[in-house]
Amino acid sequence: MTAITEFLRRQKETDSPHRRSQRQKEWLDAVEGLLRQIRSWLAEAQREKLIKIHPDKIKITEENLGTYTAPCLVLTAAGKSVTVKPIGSTIIGADGRVDMESVNGSYMFLYLADKGKWVYGLGRQPAEFPRLTEGLFTDLLKRALA
Repeated sequence: MTAITEFLRRQKETDSPHRRSQRQKEWLDAVEGLLRQIRSWLAEAQREKLIKIHPDKIKITEENLGTYTAPCLVLTAAGKSVTVKPIGSTIIGADGRVDMESVNGSYMFLYLADKGKWVYGLGRQPAEFPRLTEGLFTDLLKRALA
């Protein structure tokens, strides 16, 4: 068997429809977990009607996962909106990316599957990225809404 035949055989095995579906589910579960966490961090402000949280969906196309629908959030406070939306699962140095975008800028959250955590993509390498905590998220949201 030639080297290219062996390589292509391994590629085919790792890109089966079942494996693709499994990777897509794992990614969407991670995104859902992040959005659920954000909603819990904002629950008090939402109860006091200081912020509106609107769940939405976006369509994403990735070479390794195909086209799929992913959840996102639109946060509205004091007439300003912030969108928290997944960008994709194929990211150098991470296992997924979600951006928080507003007219004041964009903040990148990266998913590190092996550590089971979301980090704020600020730094030179993932080991330096700070874990996404309620305090950090709050600070970034305040900047986005300023």
